[in-house]
Amino acid sequence: MNATEVELLVRGVIVRLGLPFTVLSVIGSPAGWNIAVRADTAEVVRFTLSGGRPAVMRAAIQETLEARR
Repeated sequence: MNATEVELLVRGVIVRLGLPFTVLSVIGSPAGWNIAVRADTAEVVRFTLSGGRPAVMRAAIQETLEARR
């Protein structure tokens, strides 16, 4: 996957669940994808997402963002 595809996964989870986040950045690194989103409170939430199948990545994104809601 490339950064655009990962960003689309993150945006898709946000839109589908109606979560109060906006994607700021998706950057690849040796550890995985470094993702930054902004909450509606202006807090920046950062997390690293390991590569894998899109369904697994989507579930990890959802779990992370719902926990930071």
